[in-house]
This record gives sequence, structure tokens and C-alpha cells, in this order.
Amino acid sequence: MSKNLHPAPVGFPPRDTHLPSAGDANSRFVSSQQKLMRDKFFGHFRSSRSKHKVKLSQSPSSKTFANQLSTANTTVSSALPAFGSCIETTPQPAQCVGLLSKIGEDPSQLLSTGRLPLPESSPMLAHVQNTPLLEYDLHKHKVSRLEQSLLPIYIRLYAKASLRVDDDDGFPLMEKVQEFLASERQVMLILGDSGSGKSTFNRHLEHRLWTDYKQGGPIPLFINLPFIDRPDQDLVTKQLRANNFSDDQIQEMKQHRQLILICDGYDESRQLVNLHRTNMLNQPGQWNTKMVVSCRTQFLGPTYLDRFKPQPIDRYASGLQDLFQEVVITPFSKYEIDCYVHLYVQDPDTALMFRDESVWSVEEYMAKLKAIPNVNDLVKNPFLLTLALKALPRLVASNKDLSSISVTRVGLYDMFVDQWMETNRLRLQTNALTNNELMAFNALVDDDFIGCGIDYLLRLSAAIFQEQDGNPIVQYIHRHDKDSWKAAFFGTDPEVKLLRAASPLVRAGNQYQFVHQSMLEYFFSRVIYNPVKIAEKVSDSQSVSASLASLSFNTSGFLFQRDLLKEPLIVQFLCDRVRLHADFEQQLRSVINQSKTDSNAALAATNAITILVRAGAHFNGADLRGIKIPGADLSGGQFDSTKFEGADLTGVNLSRSWIRQADFSHAQLEGIQFGELPYLKEESHIEACIYSPNGRMLGVALWENNLGVSIYDTFSWQRIRLIRGISRVRAIAFSPDSQHILSGDDVRRVMLWDCTSGERLLVMKGHTDGVTSLAFSHCGKQIASGSTDDTVRLWDSQTGVMLFVLKGHTLLVSSVKFSPHGHQLVSGSWDGTIRFWNTETGEAVVVWSPSLGGIYSLDISPDGQWIVSGHKEGDLRLWDAASGNPGLVLRRHSEFILGVAFSPNGQLIASSCMDRKVFLWDASTGDVVSTFGSRLGRISGVAFSPDGLTIAMGSYEKRVLLSEVNSSKSNIETQDQIDGASIVAYSSDGLSILSVNGRGIVRVWDAKTGVGGSVLFELPSLSLITTLGISWNSNQIATGCGDGSVRLWDSSTGATGPMLKGHWMTVKNLACSACGRWIASSDFGRDLALVTEDSIVFWDLHSDERCSEMKVLVNSRTIYRVFQHIAYSPCGQFLVSSNSRRIIHLWHRRLGTENLESWSCVFALRVFHTDVRSLSWNPIVPMEFVTASRDGSVRVWRVSSDDGGVAVKMLWGSNIRILCTTSVVLEGATGLSPTHQKLLDQREAFDRVHSLNPIFLRLLAKGGGSVDRGPSSEDKRSHPEVIEWSTVEFAEVSEEESQRV
Repeated sequence: MSKNLHPAPVGFPPRDTHLPSAGDANSRFVSSQQKLMRDKFFGHFRSSRSKHKVKLSQSPSSKTFANQLSTANTTVSSALPAFGSCIETTPQPAQCVGLLSKIGEDPSQLLSTGRLPLPESSPMLAHVQNTPLLEYDLHKHKVSRLEQSLLPIYIRLYAKASLRVDDDDGFPLMEKVQEFLASERQVMLILGDSGSGKSTFNRHLEHRLWTDYKQGGPIPLFINLPFIDRPDQDLVTKQLRANNFSDDQIQEMKQHRQLILICDGYDESRQLVNLHRTNMLNQPGQWNTKMVVSCRTQFLGPTYLDRFKPQPIDRYASGLQDLFQEVVITPFSKYEIDCYVHLYVQDPDTALMFRDESVWSVEEYMAKLKAIPNVNDLVKNPFLLTLALKALPRLVASNKDLSSISVTRVGLYDMFVDQWMETNRLRLQTNALTNNELMAFNALVDDDFIGCGIDYLLRLSAAIFQEQDGNPIVQYIHRHDKDSWKAAFFGTDPEVKLLRAASPLVRAGNQYQFVHQSMLEYFFSRVIYNPVKIAEKVSDSQSVSASLASLSFNTSGFLFQRDLLKEPLIVQFLCDRVRLHADFEQQLRSVINQSKTDSNAALAATNAITILVRAGAHFNGADLRGIKIPGADLSGGQFDSTKFEGADLTGVNLSRSWIRQADFSHAQLEGIQFGELPYLKEESHIEACIYSPNGRMLGVALWENNLGVSIYDTFSWQRIRLIRGISRVRAIAFSPDSQHILSGDDVRRVMLWDCTSGERLLVMKGHTDGVTSLAFSHCGKQIASGSTDDTVRLWDSQTGVMLFVLKGHTLLVSSVKFSPHGHQLVSGSWDGTIRFWNTETGEAVVVWSPSLGGIYSLDISPDGQWIVSGHKEGDLRLWDAASGNPGLVLRRHSEFILGVAFSPNGQLIASSCMDRKVFLWDASTGDVVSTFGSRLGRISGVAFSPDGLTIAMGSYEKRVLLSEVNSSKSNIETQDQIDGASIVAYSSDGLSILSVNGRGIVRVWDAKTGVGGSVLFELPSLSLITTLGISWNSNQIATGCGDGSVRLWDSSTGATGPMLKGHWMTVKNLACSACGRWIASSDFGRDLALVTEDSIVFWDLHSDERCSEMKVLVNSRTIYRVFQHIAYSPCGQFLVSSNSRRIIHLWHRRLGTENLESWSCVFALRVFHTDVRSLSWNPIVPMEFVTASRDGSVRVWRVSSDDGGVAVKMLWGSNIRILCTTSVVLEGATGLSPTHQKLLDQREAFDRVHSLNPIFLRLLAKGGGSVDRGPSSEDKRSHPEVIEWSTVEFAEVSEEESQRV
């Protein structure tokens, strides 16, 4: 479901409703002013109630205040004068109700049976009122937590079911948590990026639960995990003791109450253990709990679920009990950003930032956010949005042209820290300081207060990582720690006290931490590389001077000693520094080169190359011979033609990397990851695939005659057996001991085969039509078969004797499954019924008749509790196997379901469909947790491996696709993955590339390095843009559109210029003349370079009139299917074309006699997985062109000579999300697994020499005519991959002429 269909955030009207203004009294959000007033009221109310000084009935001012608040149209602020007059009196309960309702407290939660709230100052009074002592202390704790957890600004968060689900498939997070609390599940994991709002949500959740708390109900317990010493032991008891509960009360809660544990900051606590299991939660005699635990997404490893899944009471059923759930917080949408800005403007603290100036309006904030390039991508993160809003006033004041500002994550932190330190300097300047403090303060000001503060924070962050391994909580007790490293930061020295008071630190008792975990990581990243140097003798009004710092090559530095891959946010901060400071990139490259000769630099080199790859740096053509980078994360990196000879690449992650033509000779490749598995190529379309119970084999049913069944070894993925002589196999099944395999064919036979020898053991005949489904009983004694003859038959697996014929279905039986205990058989049919049969008597037990239509597939959960059925219209239905009650309906497919399967632990369901998609579903919530799109046609069936880690998908296009359920991915965000492009064009000076994506967003890139991708502007809604051109001075952009028009735009502002009309069809190509006066455009008919029948229209840019039109004749044979896009090189000697087979051809021109041109194909580029949408040559740099593909990727290529031939190498690319291994060299490489060898072989990784004779395409330079004759049959057989032979006519060329060209 798209986010714009979701309800508005809590307290906000629907999304099409006008948002409340700053003074709207009807807003349901509790402001800081309300909170302050409520705190004062409660503080006075509690103290004055025990003293019983004055009754409210005797206090006119109290009556006035309460009456004003109970008036419908009275705001809290207007009632403040009356409140100020009543603070010396005590209100009565009747007045409390209206008063508390007005200031945001629910009176029903504070008043019970007409009594005042539970007394806090008198346990004796609580005893008189028959209030249990535990409830009395819980109430005190509730009041305290309600005050601490109340948020001045909160926007409803949305989440998705897993990391692999699209952000648009979200749901309100609070509603999902409430569903979890009402379910039988025990642990909910809330994932999110740094600053996504996990801690904020946890505080809001605690506030909600305490507000709804009823006496005797579940007790919310907020646990800040980093504050707990050894949270893996006695976690609950330690937190309750910290909350001042006695041991007797703790024991009472353990025995009689349920607790809702809100565990915040799992990643910050540096835990790697399963807290639920180590604390034995929900075990007999232990705590009865529900656990909500939050963790950063980047902190996770590939097996992270093991850290959070609970241990069931029945350990033997651990994989079958559904006790765990995860959700992932999604980024803010534009609507949530707008809502947050509204509340931010209303917050009284915002006004303090503007001092004597007027506060910006919501419209002003939104306009500034929109005007600054790239900032909208950053502010989808709530914490970064807060930093951006705080930094905007200063940023705007110092920059007149907002479109020229480049804002990065680290830049926001830089501005926030400077502003924080400056604000606190001014605060301290007005504070009453002692003489020693005043002297220290003046000394700090003279020495640059902000610079000294940043130096203090840098040293503190370094000490935290050095002394505490990054644990963010520092506990300081002066008597015990005055001689430790902590005293330098938290001791009694006046300068230390002042710097600590001015720093972004928070204190809870004797514990200190940064205001946000990301602040600690930000300062630590500056320890590794700090571009700011403390200036000497600068005044308060001066900014800190910046100079490029030198990266320490000392092997004792953190870059050389700490594995930064475990600190993904630190890596992201350093990535920003790479983009901002060119010297940092060069220093990191030097560290990589240092590892070639210095083994002590291996860890530093691993860190360095990971940072550079994440920053979008390219290594195309680089000399990396002999580097040592074990464990580096190179996923998504670009290594076209890179030399890796002799390199140590042990454990390197190359998922989605571009390693075309890379040389890995003699490299160490043990444990290398590619993030993909090989496919299995067959000679027939696949009807079914299934894993053996021991997981060592995969069986594949082949449809074509006499091919039969293939059996693969799952370690090497090599075929170990092909069972031939079977006609059109439609179903297969392994025996429980994995020794035998069944086949059911289209000629009514069920046959049993030996997996090792391939010997046929049994033939079972009896069906009158083809066999469609098969199953072994779990004991292995029975075989069930379903058929198009509408029957189910049971067989003895030892003798092949038919035991029963089960009749009742009226159409084809699509699925048969044995229940886990084996006493029942379940069958599904196209007639829309599910039938249960007794396997001992053959009698029908029960019949279900769903209303969703014919059943095309069916499966039973491993514990036998649930059945899932796949239906004709694309729906899936879950059923309670015991009661027959229908469960969830899963709707995402658009055609009938071809296959369904439960995962071995029963928590996931895989479904395949005629719509070419495979979905993974959460079996208990119905959420889609993963999607597999297939470029290889319809997926006939799906199967999980017994360990649940791999899924196999049989394709109608003669392949079995293999995928990891949790495929390898980087835990560090790649910096250059921005919106893709479908159309590209060079600027006239060749220095920039402009791109347009499907939403009309125009971006500009540096043509040499690929740096940029910044947004120029967004084109308004118009007809589909099909082509792009740029004027000679780059001040105008011309776009060809689907409605036949050519439109002009101002390249700096996006303002609309003239619209040129004249084409009848879609404009496919256009070009701007060098003089800047003319635009040439051609419509959707054919390309100019290929001389087509449609018109070429010229426009005079000095007027809106069409200047001329040129008609060209062509022969009757169409060539559109071959050449989708085409472009001439500026020199006119080369031509690059794309075709429908996703191949880029480079053609060379040869002038002949008799006015003929000949073109030879000198290079074929086969690296694209989607259609190439646009081509453009660099008008200045020779032999350089750019491509844009349907997948959004932009790639720049250089044509050069290579050993007498032609080479095309990639200079840089953006949005490349595929693994490209074409023509890599692996001679002498060690450690490559058989699975990876097969994968690389399928990707044409191993260098092969393609000897293709030149193919000539003759075109008439003028006029029209026919070409000599087409290719020979031998040409077609020899080179089927080169071009669409059937749609182009070619000339016969002699070998001598071929060599001359």
C-alpha cells in the first residue's frame, strides 16, 4: 500500500486537510508550554495536597484558572495568569478534571472511583484507600515516566515488514506494535537507520502504554540498554532496581505480572548475544514478558535473526513456533516532512534560534529545503531533518544562491556542532560564574572557544573508543575516577567543567553520553580525518579557519587498529569527507598501495578501500596488484579492467560489483562473496523443482520428451544424474531418506527411481490421465498421486500396489500433501475444493469449499497447523488446519498461482505466479518480506532448502533460478545510489552530462569523474520525455516528447521556453547545432543515421517557426527491431547503436566507390541487463560516449586501441546494481568455490576470444535503393548473438575487403 493512502500522523487531520497554524488551540499535540505548565501544576499539587493549606472553594484564583481551562475556546496560554494566582492553593477533584483534561492529562487515568490520584507522599494513606503498595509505587513510577517520555514534537512513524520490501509498502508502526502486543509473539525487533526515530518511537510507545495502564495490567519497562551493566544477565531485575523497586516487589512482579520490555539501543550496548535467551525470558519460573527491542539496520550481520529470536519452551519445536516479528522504519515521506516542519515552527524553542528576528513560516522553511540541492534526500531521516532545520537560518544567511550549496550528512553535523557550541558560549557568558570559572572562560574565548570545545569532544570520542571499545555511556564518580582517564573530561577543573557544560552531552546521575549516538560517531570520524584546524586568536564573530588535515600514517592510529566495517555510520561520515576533500581520497589510496609491501597496513587498506567504494570512488583500470584487503566491502564497486594479480581478497564482498575484464590471476579468493548463486540451465522448460530432505540434492522435472528428471549436487551445483526415457514429467518427490525420487508423467505413470544409479525401481499404473502431483508420506511407506483424471491414488512405496482410489474432485487435482503425522492426506483441485482423506481407510474426512476459485497449488506448514492454498485469480488463503477456519488472504499476484511452499520453520511462504513474480510472505502477518522479479519468464514452482537459507525457482525459460533468502548485502549505505536516469546528453563543452529520469528530475554530472548527480530542477508534468539535447552554451535544454513536441527549458531555473510543434509521432532524436541557432529532431519512425522514411524537422531557435523538413526514402525492409537507439561520433567515423537484445554495437565507417558507405561492427558490448534508453557522444573528448538504461544506470565509456584491436572500457557509472563479471581473468587464482566457479562461468567471466568476421551494413549516402542480399545460413548459425539477422539485409564481403577495413 502506498504511503499516501495511510491515515495522517497522530494528531493531524487527513492528508488533504489544511494543517493547523501555530496558534491553533485544537491541535492535539502537547506543546512545550503545556508540558511546562503541567509540570508546575503537578509539582505544586503534590506538595500542597499533603499540607492541606487552602481549599479550592476558598480560592477565587483557582476557580478562575480551572473554569478558564474548562471553557471550550480557551487556550492554555490565556489561562496562565489565573494559574499563576492559584499556585498557593489546592484545587478540589472536580476542578482537577477540567484542568487536567485541558493540559493533556487523561483524568480517567488519575481518578479512581471519585478519589484523587494515588497519593505519592503518604504510603499510610495508600493503605487506608486499600491501594496495594506495589501499585502505589508503580503509580509514582508512572507519573515520573509520563513526564520524562512526553515528546514536544512527534510524527507518526511508518514501517515495512523487512529490509527487502519497498518503502512504499508501509504501515503505521504503532498499530503494528499494538497487534504484536495482542498476539502470542514474544519479541518484536524494530530496525531503522541511524536517526530514523527508533528511540523517539520507544519513548512515545512507553508514554502510550503508561497512559493506557490499568491496575494489574502489563507493566511497561523502558530499558536503555547501554546504561545497563551486562544486560545479558538479570536485565529486568537490574532495571527495576534502578527504578527503586524493592526486591520483594521485584519478586512479586516476576511471579504475578507481565512486563512489556522496551529495550532501546541494542546496537549502542555493543551486544552480540540474544538477550531474550540469555535472560531466560518466558521460560518456566522466569519473567513473563513481551520484548520490543530496537537496533540500527547497519549493525546487523547476515545471521542477525539469531540474536533476537526467542527460545520456545519446547525446544524441539523451536523452528515451528512463531514467536518473533521484525519491522523496519521507513524514511519520512514529503507529507511527514511537511507535518514535522509545522510542529517545529510551533515549538517555542524554535523562536530562540532567531533571537531578535521573526521566526520563519512553514512555507519559508519548505521553500528553503526545496531550493537546496540534495537536501530533500537527507531530510527523509528524522534526526537529519532536525539538524537541517536548525542549520538552515545560518546556512541561508551566509549563502545567497541556495542552488549552489552542496549539503552532505557530515556538513549538517558540522553546522549543528558549531551552532551548538556558539549558543552555549553565549549562555555561559551571561551566567553567574565563579572567579576561577570566569578566568577559565576568558582563556577559552581567547583561545577560540568553539575550537577548544571541538578538540575536547574529539579527545573524548577517541577515549571512549580506546578505553571502552565504543560503549557510549561513561560513568564518572569523582572519588573513584579522579585519577583515571575520565577525569580529563568529567573532573572538577574549571575549563573541563565549562567545556562539558557547553558540549552536546547529557547526564543521568553519574553517567554521561552524547545527545545522540551518531554524535559520538561523528566526532570519532573526525579523529580519523579532521579537516578543521583550531585557529589561533580568533574573535567570537570569526568562523573557525579550515585547512586540510593530514591523515596519520602511524600504525597505532585508529585507521590501522580498528575494523571500521563494524562502524557503518563512521564510514558514511568519512565517505562525505572523501567527496569534500580530494586530498583525503589520495591519502586513502596511498594506504591501499602501502599494503602491497607492508602487511601491517592490511586492516587500514581494508578500511580505506571500503570507504572509497562507499563514497563512489572508481577503480576502473587501477593497478591494485598485490594489495591486501581481507574482508573489505567492495559491494557495488567499479573495477572495470582493474589489475588484482596476486592480491589478498580473502572474504571480500563483491556483491553487485562491476569487475568486467578484471585480472584476478594468482589472487587469494577464499570466502569471497558475490551475493548471487548460479542458475541451472536445462534443455526444457521446468515443471517442478524440489530439494531432497537431507539438502544435498535438487530434483528438477523436465517437460520435453525423453529428458525426464535432472538431479543436482547442491554443493557444486553440477548435475550428477539425468534420468531419461520419461515423457513430459509434471511432478517429482523425494523419499524421506533422500535415496529415491518419484516422477509423474503425462502418460499416466508414477515411477520410482534410485537417485544414485538412476535405476528404475517401480512403475505404478492406474491413472487414466496425466499425473500432476506427487507426495511421499513422512514415514516413507505410502505414495500419493493426483491427476487430471480428477482422482487421488494411494500406493504402497515398497511394492507399488495401489491401495486406494480417492474420488470426489470434479476437476484436475493440482496438489497432494501428507500431514506431518501421516494420518491424513490433503488434496486441492481446480474445482475449488480442499479435501481431507484418511490414509489408513481411504475415506473422505472433510471438504472445504473456498470462495476464491480454483486451487492451483497447496502446502501444509511443517507443524501441521496451517494450510496455504494458491488460487486462480492470484490470491493466497491461509487456513487453520484443525478447525478449518479461514485465515489471512494474501493479495499481490495478478494471475493464477503456480506454486506455494512453507519455509522449514513455517514463518515464511513463497509463492510463484504466471505474472513472473515470486513473493516471500510473513506467514503470520501476511506482509510481503521479499520480492523476486524474473527476467526469465513464468516461474512454475518454488522450493525451500531444508535449512531455509536458499530458494529454488523453476522457470518456463529452461532455467532453475537460485537465490539466498537473505542475500548478501552491504551494511553500509552506498553514497552514489540516487535516482536513475532514462535519458542522457553531453553539454556542448563536454564537461557535464545531463540526465532526466521518468519523473522529470534533471540532474547534472561531472563527465570526467561522475561526481555530482545534483538536481538542477524538476520538469513539470508533461508528456513522456523521450530524448534530450543541450544548447552550445548550456543555457537551454531541449526535450523531445511523446506527444510530438519539442520543448525548451532554461537550464538554470527550469523555466519553460517555446514549445515547437510539427511532428505527428513521438520525437525520438534531436540535436542542437554548434552555432546555437538550430535544433534538428526526428520522430519515432527511424533513426537519421539509418536513412528512414520519416521526416527530419529543423527548427530556428530565433523564432518559433519550423524552418524546413527533409524526406528520405528507404527500402521496404524495416530495421527498427535491430536499432533502438543510435548516435554518430563527432568525427563522423564511428557510430554506436543499441538493439532489442541489450547489446551495444560500435560501428566503423568506410567510404567506398560508387557513392557507397560501408560500416563494420568492431566491438559488441554485452553488459546490459535492461534496455538501453539513450546514447550520446562527448562533443569534445574524442571517442567517449554515455549510455542510460532502463534500470536507471548512467555509464560513460572510452573507446581505445588494445593490442591492435578495439577496446571499450567503462570510465564510471552510477546506479549500477548488478554483478558484471564478463571476461575476468582467473588464471592461478586460489580458493574459489565450485559454486562461484559455476556462477562466473555462466556470466562469461572466463576470458574467451570471440573471432567474428566483420559484418558490413551498406547504406546509400543519398536517395534510396535496395541492398544486395542477406546473410548466409552459415552466418546465422555461427553468429546468432550478434544481431537480429531476420530484420536486416547485409552485403556479402570478401575476406580481403574485410581485412582492409
